[in-house]
Amino acid sequence: MMKAWKKWLLAGCAAMICLTGTPTEAAMSEEVQARISARQLANSEIASLLWMRTAAEYRALCYQGYNMALSAVDRALANPSERNGKPLAIVLDCDETVVTSARAMAASVADGDGRFTSSWWRKTVHKACAEAMPGAAEFLAEVNRRGVAIFYVTNRYSAVNYDATVENLKALQFPNVDREHLLMMEDTKASDKQPRFDRIAEQYDVVVYMGDNVGDLPLGTKGKNLAERDAIIDAAKDEFGTLYVVFPNPVYGSWVSALSKAYMTMTPEERTEFFREALLK
Repeated sequence: MMKAWKKWLLAGCAAMICLTGTPTEAAMSEEVQARISARQLANSEIASLLWMRTAAEYRALCYQGYNMALSAVDRALANPSERNGKPLAIVLDCDETVVTSARAMAASVADGDGRFTSSWWRKTVHKACAEAMPGAAEFLAEVNRRGVAIFYVTNRYSAVNYDATVENLKALQFPNVDREHLLMMEDTKASDKQPRFDRIAEQYDVVVYMGDNVGDLPLGTKGKNLAERDAIIDAAKDEFGTLYVVFPNPVYGSWVSALSKAYMTMTPEERTEFFREALLK
């Protein structure tokens, strides 16, 4: 299979030479290597995206997550004596928590590119075509109907993605989509969500945190390795399903960088060996 892909890639490069002139041998090698690497990444994501796009189990887990979160809201409303006197709120991520871009990711992978780069992501966000996850719109409407504030804490970059994000979320009829409740990343070097969580907690009693990534929860996992992340999760085990609700996302997230910070820049040969070693740990 790899030999077949290499022939396809070389043929593509040969066609490119006809259009752009003869590159240096080193540049040719880098281009071929980059295309093989992109295809390798795409191949590694196929099963995960198929599962997200087609599995009944994925839909069931979405409904399950929203049901648990709504139960947490109802428990808080039913027990005002246990609250701290502040108004209630829920805090949630956007992508793969209430909206999904799995269709766009699947199209990219089907085209042979598994690199969801910042430029690719910006173009995707600006299309404002993310879809509501199963049950998300109904869940958010119910939370809003109960008078509980909804805060979207997302690492979409505000400077370039705010307007498109607002357009997308409003088109899906999600409530509380405004500057106060949509807290995006303001600095690309400040992706840690904890400062935003802290600002919300100053004024609100947060009933539940929801996300597809442990970085969407106030657990302090930013920059931690695999063993440290596991220890943090184990220490908070009693809070999952009540204070913390996690949605399935096997395609991307901080779990990838926790495997290896060099994962995306490995050569195909390095990544193949890395896959083998990681699976056997």
